[in-house]
Amino acid sequence: MSIKKYYIQTFWCAMNQADSEKINMILLQSWFIKVNEWINADLVIFNTCSVRQKWEDRVFWMLREIHNENSKNNKNILVWITGCMVRKTWISDKYLDNYKRDKNKAKKITLVNKDSAIFNNDDKLFPRSNWKLDFTLRIEDTKYLPLILTHILKEPIWKDNSFDDYLKSKQLRENPAQATIIIQTWCDNYCTFCIVPYTRWTEKSRSIDDIVQEAKEAVKKWAKEITLVWQNVNSYWKQWVDKKYWNTEKGKWNEWIWKSPFRQLLEELNKINWLDRIRFTSSNPHDMTQDILDAHFELDKMCNYLHFALQSGSDTMLKRMNRKHTYNDFKKMIDYLRSKDSFFSISTDIIVWYSWETDEMFWDTIKAFEECQFDFTYNARYSVRKWTIAEKIYPDDISNETKALRWHILNELLLESVTNRNSSMIWLTQEVLVSWQKDEEYYGRTRNFKEIYFPVIDWVKIWDIVNVKITKLDKYVLKGIINN
Repeated sequence: MSIKKYYIQTFWCAMNQADSEKINMILLQSWFIKVNEWINADLVIFNTCSVRQKWEDRVFWMLREIHNENSKNNKNILVWITGCMVRKTWISDKYLDNYKRDKNKAKKITLVNKDSAIFNNDDKLFPRSNWKLDFTLRIEDTKYLPLILTHILKEPIWKDNSFDDYLKSKQLRENPAQATIIIQTWCDNYCTFCIVPYTRWTEKSRSIDDIVQEAKEAVKKWAKEITLVWQNVNSYWKQWVDKKYWNTEKGKWNEWIWKSPFRQLLEELNKINWLDRIRFTSSNPHDMTQDILDAHFELDKMCNYLHFALQSGSDTMLKRMNRKHTYNDFKKMIDYLRSKDSFFSISTDIIVWYSWETDEMFWDTIKAFEECQFDFTYNARYSVRKWTIAEKIYPDDISNETKALRWHILNELLLESVTNRNSSMIWLTQEVLVSWQKDEEYYGRTRNFKEIYFPVIDWVKIWDIVNVKITKLDKYVLKGIINN
């Protein structure tokens, strides 16, 4: 096989980042070379997100750019779309001999169950892209990638049996010190605004043994921090096998306590030698149990940081979103965590311009910002996503001008709370995992997930954990110096 070059662009979430690491491993093992600019590639991959319309629009804009480059300079850059935009794994009809459209339309999520099933293209992405797309591939169908590339390139592409199980396929981690580990797939929550359950499938959890083994392998390759990821990690094994443990605190043989499966997983990971930090994202308030909250303080490798999505400070709006928590539920958890550690960091997701949101509902979210003092928020301007419940029953009735105004108000409140929270850390010394170097500064994060920059010192290397004294606040980031 001739050596080919590929470019991959990953949109949005940590789960997609982990999936892209799996794609990197497969392509590099297949003698592809990764490049940093799409214009230099033979194959361009978009690992997509459908949470926001603008990211889908970005993909179609780039498809046109690639098509123009192919036409202008007589190139043949192939385009592959994966991630949340894809419902089925298929290839363009220009690669199909004696092509005849299948009667089964791409109305539901479908996984490939045999090699011949890839020879179709009923996914709506093909006509939407004006047929500039070469193939789609669901990330769960990764094992079919060598077959697709072999067919399109007319060259044999290396294949390995380890590709057969998506969750067990290896990741090529660009930062060996930080490992992202997928612990489950997809989501069962069906929030009315969210498209993920309609593009990704229902929840499926990996076994504790598989996850722990992957974490141990990552630590052997110098990982010091692991982050457990998926849409709702604290619903891990939602079926919740009723496994009980001896109550060592009370020391009585006839008293037992129950632990959630996710807490059990965290405890097993906490036993791994040489591992320094454990994080997880993302989680939902309604699945958050007390033992998971307590894990942040009872397990020494857990970090004092939590990302979980509030979405709105209005209970009326939360009910309309089909969120299974109230603002008071959320606030109680924050109060508990901060009562145990005042520097405990909280980040969240907010949609405040959802259908029929009144000024009073918006003010409830403003109140939430003032009371919770978030360390960071992802503020989103709501846009209707096709196939969601909201598309069918809730109109997008908030004007763009109002959305923009509310977005700016929340960003100003966020900056105020970040400034207050970060200022309280000035002159403290914090452990920092050095992630990368830019010019004459190192960049890393504290255990409570604060971004921090500090001057390069000869004896400090990337991936070291060092003590940094915080000396200055620069808007959202902290600056400091190595504290010997």
